[in-house]
Amino acid sequence: MTKTARLTRIEKVLDYIHEHLDEAIHVAELAEKSCWSRWQFQRVFGDATGLTVAQYVRELRLSKAAELLLQNESRHLDIALECGFESEISFSRAFRQMFQCSPREYRQRGKRIGLRTPLQYCTPKRSTWKIPKAFTQIRIENRPAFRIHGLSNWIYGPFSKSPNFVERVPEVWNNLEKDTKIDATKQNPIGVIDTREKVEDPEQLIYWAGYQTDPQSQRNNPIKLETLDVPEQEYAVIPVHGEVSAVETAVDWFIHHWLPESDYSSVSGFELELYSPEYDPMSSNSYMEFWLPIKPR
Repeated sequence: MTKTARLTRIEKVLDYIHEHLDEAIHVAELAEKSCWSRWQFQRVFGDATGLTVAQYVRELRLSKAAELLLQNESRHLDIALECGFESEISFSRAFRQMFQCSPREYRQRGKRIGLRTPLQYCTPKRSTWKIPKAFTQIRIENRPAFRIHGLSNWIYGPFSKSPNFVERVPEVWNNLEKDTKIDATKQNPIGVIDTREKVEDPEQLIYWAGYQTDPQSQRNNPIKLETLDVPEQEYAVIPVHGEVSAVETAVDWFIHHWLPESDYSSVSGFELELYSPEYDPMSSNSYMEFWLPIKPR
């Protein structure tokens, strides 16, 4: 069997799961629909998604419940039953395990944090986008306001007439590393792209390379770093595996495929690139996350 045929079978199973989340879903029944044995189906599903069927179904049901908690004032029991749970007790227990808070606390907080969206198959256009699994899952997260210290410069992004971000972005990071004494091994680098429209040049963007440093680190720097305050914002989080050039392909897939079929719209604001201290932009084994500001439709 070809890889395409295997993925097509998994896609059909995923479609069934997405359409029957409020009903009992059994692995044996899914295996029968996929034409694999139960053992074969579980192995193929795990290889393609990185999750067990039970994990995936539970994440989607709880994410749906979290969204309902924010959207209306329905009783917890009604939400539990609508999302396929047999009782409010089992629902509350599973909810706390996933979100580290009770349904009541989540509703009172009023923020989308940790929501999982349905898996989607994505075909990378470039070999540099190393996807360990065939399907990608977008998270929905609310990030509180924060401040970074770093350097910035003007760039032209991938959708401008004369893009130069491939050259300019590394320059900003190189200057930051060269001119500061920040211990990068203890900091999580953050790239920030200010996509708010500039009247004088609508195609220009401001790119920031920086760290959420402590005041002492800032005082010890030989140069005075610029400061950027990023406001609280809701984001769609895109996982990106591979070299840093894979970011463009991942964002392209998100904009042209995931976003139009989702319940969200993109908004102008601050896009984020979150890296680990050990991140290697030239390694095919690297992992980072691209956070795009969104809002519910």
